[in-house]
Amino acid sequence: MNRKLLATAICATLALSAWTDVARAQDAGATDTAANQDQSAKKEAKELQRVTVTGSLIPQAQIETASPVVTITADDLNKKGFANVYDALRAQPLSTGAVQDSQFTNGFTPGANTVSLLGLSPDFTLILINGHPLADYPLLYNGQANFTDLSSVPVGMVDHIDILPGNQSSIYGSSAIAGVINIVLKQHIDGTELVYRMGGYSQGGGQNQRLQITGGQNWGKFDLTYGLQLSEQRPIWAFQRDFADSTNDNPNPNGRFGSRVYIHGFFNGRGLRYIDPNTEVGGCDGVSSLFGGTTQRDFRPGRGYYCGSRQEVGYTSLLNKNRSASGYLSGRYQLNDNAELYGDVLYNVSSVRFNSGSRFWQSSIDTGGYIVNANTGTFDLFQHIFAPEETGGLDTNSERLLNRSYYANAGIRGNFGSSDWGYDAYYARSEYKLTDKQLWPLKGAVEKFFQDKFLGPQLGTYYGYPIYAPNVQNFYKPITPQEYLSFQGLIDSPSKTYTQNVNLQVNNTNLFELPAGAVGFAGLVQAGNQYWDNPTDPRVVNGDFWGLTGTQGSGKRDYYAAAAELKVPIFSMLTADLSARYDDYKNKGGGSDNKATYKLGLEFRPVESLLFRANYATAFKAPDMAYVFAGTSGFFTSVVDYFQCATKQGNVPIDQCTFNNEQVFGNRSGNPDLKSITAKSWGYGVVWSPTSDFNIHADYYSIKIDNEVSDLSLDQLLRTESACRTGQLDINSPLCQDALSRVVRAGAGAPNPDKITLVKTNPINISKERIDGITAGLDYKLSAGRYGDFTFSGAYNVTLDHRYRQFPEDPEIDLLRNPFFSSEFKNIFQGAVIWEIGKWTTTLVGIRYGATPNFTAQVNPTGYATPGGGTVGPYMVYNGSVKYNVTDDASIALIVNNIKDSKPPRDPSWTSWPYYNRFNYNGFGRAVWLEFDVRFGAGKQ
Repeated sequence: MNRKLLATAICATLALSAWTDVARAQDAGATDTAANQDQSAKKEAKELQRVTVTGSLIPQAQIETASPVVTITADDLNKKGFANVYDALRAQPLSTGAVQDSQFTNGFTPGANTVSLLGLSPDFTLILINGHPLADYPLLYNGQANFTDLSSVPVGMVDHIDILPGNQSSIYGSSAIAGVINIVLKQHIDGTELVYRMGGYSQGGGQNQRLQITGGQNWGKFDLTYGLQLSEQRPIWAFQRDFADSTNDNPNPNGRFGSRVYIHGFFNGRGLRYIDPNTEVGGCDGVSSLFGGTTQRDFRPGRGYYCGSRQEVGYTSLLNKNRSASGYLSGRYQLNDNAELYGDVLYNVSSVRFNSGSRFWQSSIDTGGYIVNANTGTFDLFQHIFAPEETGGLDTNSERLLNRSYYANAGIRGNFGSSDWGYDAYYARSEYKLTDKQLWPLKGAVEKFFQDKFLGPQLGTYYGYPIYAPNVQNFYKPITPQEYLSFQGLIDSPSKTYTQNVNLQVNNTNLFELPAGAVGFAGLVQAGNQYWDNPTDPRVVNGDFWGLTGTQGSGKRDYYAAAAELKVPIFSMLTADLSARYDDYKNKGGGSDNKATYKLGLEFRPVESLLFRANYATAFKAPDMAYVFAGTSGFFTSVVDYFQCATKQGNVPIDQCTFNNEQVFGNRSGNPDLKSITAKSWGYGVVWSPTSDFNIHADYYSIKIDNEVSDLSLDQLLRTESACRTGQLDINSPLCQDALSRVVRAGAGAPNPDKITLVKTNPINISKERIDGITAGLDYKLSAGRYGDFTFSGAYNVTLDHRYRQFPEDPEIDLLRNPFFSSEFKNIFQGAVIWEIGKWTTTLVGIRYGATPNFTAQVNPTGYATPGGGTVGPYMVYNGSVKYNVTDDASIALIVNNIKDSKPPRDPSWTSWPYYNRFNYNGFGRAVWLEFDVRFGAGKQ
């Protein structure tokens, strides 16, 4: 696609004409000299000052400003087939990036959902509720970064959601690099509304129900809004989806063999070779009942025969089991004509359960599974995957998360007497507590169990490999659920985060007059702190659990900020908006950083219906709490051992060196010396809204990020370490001393001298990233008389370029064409048609996700895919609803998500389970809901 765009899509300016009429009425009232009319105009002006828009501190009438804003209303959430807030945001064209959500059950955060705006990291988007930041999710995205979980926000309490892309730090501070998502909760409701929704998925599983009760009451000066949401979601298992229930679904015919439930193999000098179970006593007959009777003798090319199940992969959950309850209270009390007390509280508790797949055991984890078989003198390997029949059912291995979170604020706002000065003083706090519980085999207990079962006592070691005389006949026997539980340990890890601040804002929409109009001003001072505590069970980090490691850390930091904004009419057609902010962060225990950011926006309106806009801004992101305060956390990876290649194999090319794929264990820890990530962005666009029923816009955006945080390169570290040990660099230099301290090797007397036993790394400010693209929108209302009313809308985003350089010496990576680093969508389009006639409302929504490079597209050193690398084609999903108003105050609706029951697009190169890119698509299929809505009391329609 070329770099030009003929844009037709959606924009959020539905109320522009209405606000224009209000502004005109204000001007007319101001010119009347009669005392009562003047008083009325002043009152109207004060009411107008209560209108705030996302992205500005200054109350204003104009909703369209120098920066584009996309708005999702509560009506959109209901009509367009979105299951929840995450579902709605993930379907937005601005959400082009692939993310790890609850489908990725073997990741670090399978109980959470987040989005990637503009293809940037999820932690580059600031998520707010009512303009205040939400606390981070306690667990770490990809085991490294803090981020915000969207699954804790109840959809029933949402009034609307604003999405403001690009740098917004001059208003909101840290993290607003990709943009801001502001979730605005309902503030005023008359009467009570009850909504009940129930449904499920046409392919099976995932039955769910949701009850919402919202309402409000006014007692003179006091106004109360309340809400309650109860929801239940049952899981979807992979065995309920015919494209992910078996290894027979693998697009590569050579990969269609079963999971290795029982294998006995030996090392034959070239690799692992399986011993045919038919040649051993017992064999597969004794274990054929496992995994629902699907375990049988199977064959893996290049390895041989074993006992396997092709259905084992289906015993993993694709959609979590979830029960949640949310409560919401919002109160307003009018102290007098110039002051109002207010407060909001949102509390959510949820219980999440998921199964990340079967646990397994192999004969010696410390030696890659190999033991010395005293009976044969060979290096043997035994492996067993535990089936549900052995564990006691699918729930035994389910991980359980208990999430408790709340958001609260309280304050006073109003005007200083009869002046134009307004104020807002408040305290806001958000907190997230999580308890993670799961059973996992204890290393010592599980090894003793299998020694007692068939390995026998250890007879010594041979060059570090344990020696046993196994009774193979006892190997091919299932265990009982009681035996399985005997070597399990309960991991119980509580985690907690919070963010809180006190704020004072002042504003004046008429600071002074210029020939072109009044200058607006707003100021802010803020003080607060953040806290993150992830005290993972120390047995996990210490390696007491078999084949399991984890993350840990704890820290707190204080921050202070001051900001100011000016809105200046330069002349009648041109208005400038200038904002600046200074943030200062201080870590407990040492380390600090400060950053000044600013933004300049220009709005040019040659006529009332046409807006040309442009903006330039800087932004920053304070280092994630986890990047600073992470404790020692373990990981497994593979590396090239340059030192052994150089000293033991001379000048052999690296790809021919036998040490070019060494499996190593690593430790990662935080870095208190990290500085803030910085960014610059600019954009320009046009908005045309000739009537209140028609609006169209198109905007260009460009973001450049510096000092991005990445982990120290292990490859570069091992190159440096080798050069130091071989004399190419001064071994006494600080560079060499640091490298040698990070790479730990076995001594000369070890069974495998010089083998890497440990590598140590930490994050540093080193990377750069840049992205540019175009977003566009269209909204059109058409009255067709007796044929009803139609609303047409569309939204489109295309990424023109996205590049990343991790280390200065690296080539630039083209993230739009390099599937090894990114599978983001180059473009996304969302279109909708709403037809209202009589008592009926029908909605149809289509979402088109553009093509991406396929999983094995070949990439040359410049970061571009070579011709013929392959792509995954565009993917289309349709949602819809039909609503019938039984009475003015009661309705029934049928809502369908993924009407065509489209499966994830087939990628012949995606040969790992579940055989589709679950970071871009979901495998849930068609969802159908029936919804009942009843209103009563003062809110009757």
